Amino acid sequence: MAHLKVSKTRAEQTPPEWLKVGAQLGELVNTWAGRSDIVAYVGPGAGQDAPACFNPPMAEVEVDVAVAFGKAVTPETIGDIRNRTTQFDYPRASGAIFHEALHARYSRYDLLKAIEDLSKNEMMALTILEETRIEALGVENFPANRVFLRACAMDIILDDIRENLEQNTTTRAMAQLAALVCARVDAGSLDAEDALDVQGMVSDFFGATRYAQLRDIWLRFQKYEGHFNALPLYELAREWEALIKDVSDENGETEEEGSMIPAAMAGIISEIIGYLEEAAEDIAIAIGDEAQEQEQKEEWKEVVDIRGKAAKQQKDHEKISEEVFNKSTGEAGNGSYSRIKETRAPSGLERAAAVKIANMLERAKYRERDEKEVTSILPPGRLRSRAMLQEAAYKARGSMMHAEPWKRTVRKHTDDPTLNVGVMVDISGSMADAMQPMAVTAWAMSEAVRRVQGKCAMVYYGSGVFPTLKPGQHLSEVNVYTAPDGTERFDKAFKALDGSLNLLNGTGARLLVVVSDGCYTPEETEKAKKWIQECEKNGVAVLWIPFAHSYQLAYARDIVKGTSTVLLQDVTDPADAALQIGKAAADALTKIGARNAA
Repeated sequence: MAHLKVSKTRAEQTPPEWLKVGAQLGELVNTWAGRSDIVAYVGPGAGQDAPACFNPPMAEVEVDVAVAFGKAVTPETIGDIRNRTTQFDYPRASGAIFHEALHARYSRYDLLKAIEDLSKNEMMALTILEETRIEALGVENFPANRVFLRACAMDIILDDIRENLEQNTTTRAMAQLAALVCARVDAGSLDAEDALDVQGMVSDFFGATRYAQLRDIWLRFQKYEGHFNALPLYELAREWEALIKDVSDENGETEEEGSMIPAAMAGIISEIIGYLEEAAEDIAIAIGDEAQEQEQKEEWKEVVDIRGKAAKQQKDHEKISEEVFNKSTGEAGNGSYSRIKETRAPSGLERAAAVKIANMLERAKYRERDEKEVTSILPPGRLRSRAMLQEAAYKARGSMMHAEPWKRTVRKHTDDPTLNVGVMVDISGSMADAMQPMAVTAWAMSEAVRRVQGKCAMVYYGSGVFPTLKPGQHLSEVNVYTAPDGTERFDKAFKALDGSLNLLNGTGARLLVVVSDGCYTPEETEKAKKWIQECEKNGVAVLWIPFAHSYQLAYARDIVKGTSTVLLQDVTDPADAALQIGKAAADALTKIGARNAA
């Protein structure tokens, strides 16, 4: 078979412009194959005229991009083949690549040894039967990729038939059709209607009894799962070959005299190939809808899974929030040694700072977006390759239907005035100097958020977690706490805030303010990174205030690395800390809002 290559020499080097695609394709093949040793040669001319081929001795996949993706394709137009959306854009190419990945996953026995152990005809039987064995296993274990196999099945079948047609006797040609076409229906990679005409002609040729015997062999072949031991497959290949020889003898054929298919039979074979070509056109039309349906099904499942996980996560966080916010700083059992050391009325400057913070928060740009995908026959938008091929198939069949190959996303931006602010303050010993400015900030933020009709909640976290500002509460005084604890429970503190304000899965403007030097245990550091990244992903603005010496900033930088978190440094003066924090909070909202609305 052209797409199963047995060679001890490597293919050529991938052209430089295709190296990125080759690396991505190699990663995808290894993922599908459950391996890590496969390399890919990608570019025009690879694959020995087939869309793709696999070389087991060299663990190498070759993909001819011109055949698999189309002659006019460029590395830029393909995109990242590892993305599911791209795979659905090119179902035929994805099917060819998936087929070779299945060879890499399941055809693990020594093909070179098989060539030595079997006769030429027995080896041919082993090879064609192996085609549907790997696809049957692929459909069973990767049902979501079944649409890809169907998209490329006829290409593989036609290539294999044309490659060996002239060397076959009539009986061998019909047996090859049985193994390549009819067996694929049992494998699940073709629908029954795809092979109906061919199946009828093959069954008529062999007769019901002989056809049933052939089918019994390929069904047993497909069920075999000893991927590293080919000896049982040898026996099935020999059984297949013996049956073909018996039929050939019954038909009066000999290998010497029957090396060419008789003219009458050649017409029948040509008619069958015509049926296959017509079936390929029908599949090309149907596969667009099937691929779109499968893609939508996966998207819906992903949405359901995400919503289910989000609902469970929110429920868990609400439970922790109830536990934390039902306690107070002086209550026994909260796990922290922190206590109030000073209570006073806010000064005139602090009141003025609260008003300024409210004005800055009010002006902070934040937009949520409503998205809707629209398809059309004409641009603008993104050209969907599978729909373009479907449109061409419609035209070839004279159909009046249109596939609407252009897709674009329409976004509607809406201002949302709601604002939820969660503040978490580290009260380990290293944060003692931050307690005075944070006491002012706690009051100023609660006052500012109240003025813009938002909601603010605050927790302090150390050896335990306790609330200093409950959701919807307004502080009438400035409360200064001690910072005596020896560790930090970031994870529990964040969950308590999220459970009370629904930061991760809520709507509107959401802001998390973290006051900490970021020097945690390894476990809490990983938790902190996780939640900051979740905030980034879910459109929550984050402001991190280290209140640390310059040599300590590396801890906080490591936690927020790769996100749009605003890291506010050099805040040391309690008198203007609240104002600086308010400005930074507004900047964080503007930054995340601009990204979300992009």
